[in-house]
Amino acid sequence: MDRTGNSSETLLERLGLDCVATRLREFEVPSDGLTWSRFFGSMLLVLVVLLFLSGAVLAFYYSPAPGVAYDSVDYAQFNIPFGDVVRGIHYYAWNLLLIVMGLHLVRAFLVGGYKPPREFVWVSGVVVLLVVPAFIITGDLLPWDQKGYWSTQVRNSIMASVPVLGDLLVRMLQGGPRTGIVALTRFYVLHTIILPGLLIFLIGAHLHVLNQRGLSSPLGGENIPRKRVPFIPNMINRWLVLFIVMTVVLGLVSWYWPAPLGDPADPTDSTYVPKPEWWVLSLNQLVAIFKGPLTVIATAIIPGGLVALIMALPFIDRSPELHPARRKKTMLIAAVIALLLLGLSVMGYVEHHLTGLE
Repeated sequence: MDRTGNSSETLLERLGLDCVATRLREFEVPSDGLTWSRFFGSMLLVLVVLLFLSGAVLAFYYSPAPGVAYDSVDYAQFNIPFGDVVRGIHYYAWNLLLIVMGLHLVRAFLVGGYKPPREFVWVSGVVVLLVVPAFIITGDLLPWDQKGYWSTQVRNSIMASVPVLGDLLVRMLQGGPRTGIVALTRFYVLHTIILPGLLIFLIGAHLHVLNQRGLSSPLGGENIPRKRVPFIPNMINRWLVLFIVMTVVLGLVSWYWPAPLGDPADPTDSTYVPKPEWWVLSLNQLVAIFKGPLTVIATAIIPGGLVALIMALPFIDRSPELHPARRKKTMLIAAVIALLLLGLSVMGYVEHHLTGLE
């Protein structure tokens, strides 16, 4: 036994992992980090892992060429064993990922998680949130169906309206004036190689800063002493249970409600009007309000200003107060912005979805 233990210890030392293993064994987190009110962060990691795993399986069958891309997705979903479940998990996980990330951000805002010394925990988390839509935008085109193709055309036209860099970005993504094989290949590379690598780096940076600055205090518990518990096995076991539960739940949802796959893309069918996804309803409604030369207000000024405001929040709100009841001005501004976005989303839903049923 000693000989085996010594061999294992020697191997860790040779790999330079002995200090990492020791640090993980000694690492502790506040016990309130185990409560269900804090499970959003763990849920996000579960969904990211599920997206990576399901995406890797789909990539084995995918061909990034307009003539066969649709057929390869159709074959992967309807012909390989449990292909509909795998693609369904990939489809539903990103929808849930956006919701959970939003809830995670809202919770951090409510408890004052952006306050010193956790400014860069907030900033790094917002940067991670901004990368996720890029996955969705690049992934929508890959099935090469009508919805994905024409949604990409709409997004390209919105992006092209951004001053100075917009048209250049569109041409870089498309590789030319049209969305064809070069665009599909570039979207595929971005979706499967560049963006995953960037996301892993950003999540690692976020967790590093979080480790340095610690978890935010629970709501109303700023001055309460916080008991600490070992990270291993407490958090690891909890994460594994959550991973299994989410895999089963998303698998069952995918089994009964398969991910949608429309008709093959027809670039000549300009009559097709894609309905915007729920997460961009407010942006699409802004574009509908600010037309012509004012489009830049909807595509660049308002979204850019909102992102800048969220990023700069830790450096604008410098008060030491953490409880939302004592941050009335900040909470009022946030409530007004949230209501405006909700109103725009409802208007967009009524215009693009309910009117289509008439």
